[in-house]
Amino acid sequence: MDKLRFLLPSPSALVTFECAARLLNFTRAAEELGVTQAAVSRQIKNLEQHIGRPLFNRAERRITLTPAGAKLKDAVAYGLGHIAGAITGVRRVSAANAVSVAASVTFSSYWLMSRVAQFRAQHPGVDLRLVATANARHRNDECDLAIRYGHGDWQGMDAHHMFDNDVFPVCAPSYLARRKRHEGEIPDLSGETLLHLARFDRNWVSWSTWFETFAANGAASGPGLSYDNYLVLIHAVVAGEGIALCGGRLAHDLLARGDVVRIGGQALKSDRAFYLVHPHGAPLSRAARQFKQWLLGEARRSGARITPPPAPPAPPFPPAPRRT
Repeated sequence: MDKLRFLLPSPSALVTFECAARLLNFTRAAEELGVTQAAVSRQIKNLEQHIGRPLFNRAERRITLTPAGAKLKDAVAYGLGHIAGAITGVRRVSAANAVSVAASVTFSSYWLMSRVAQFRAQHPGVDLRLVATANARHRNDECDLAIRYGHGDWQGMDAHHMFDNDVFPVCAPSYLARRKRHEGEIPDLSGETLLHLARFDRNWVSWSTWFETFAANGAASGPGLSYDNYLVLIHAVVAGEGIALCGGRLAHDLLARGDVVRIGGQALKSDRAFYLVHPHGAPLSRAARQFKQWLLGEARRSGARITPPPAPPAPPFPPAPRRT
């Protein structure tokens, strides 16, 4: 280990090089590091002297990495990232009574929050931090655990299956009351107000997909409303604005409370599922292990009763009366 003192340059030079190599701009690197451009240039020069080879090609208006610089960039980025991750892990394990969990805003609002009180009652000494985000990708510097929706094949992650998901139409009782019911297995939604998620999401089942699967007559025609946010979409459903497609997992509590009712008996089974994930091989604090055990247990209990409440006896609608 004593040889490292002579083989390695100063840590500050490596950090400066990583920043400059990533940005390919000494001025921007200086701004990110909070130093002067002259200080960045000096650190890079010292590093090149230590190695004995140039790391950057310096042109009048731009810099590029030399072959040696490109090789060193990959090694330094990996090494510093690995060290930072290890330090974060050690810090997290030392905080045995703390756990941070990331989940999408939608999942946090419609499934997780209604159950968190149970965990807190069972583990009153745990300092729980929930990170509700539009993208629940796991980041070591932000959270211990994350809840993600997908196929469970995220590289470098341990993924624990929580539950699958079915999609079906729902609406508010107030909207249903304005329509005359009739018998029928597959509802005819032509002329009804359909609520759409405007922003494309590969995880989302669209009305087009629904009608391609179930409606012999193709897509329903009629008025519609579009929203770019799932939370707003569900608020609109509860307010009686129209009919929307909803995941059974997220709709479970809404159905149980009677905020929405299911339309018809058909459902699309998603090829994706909900998973609890954390970095492979990363140590978990005691609190993180407790939350993991609790959440997977709650998911199993939820899965045992996931079959959505049956649709009302005759919820499908007749076609809306045509104007003449």
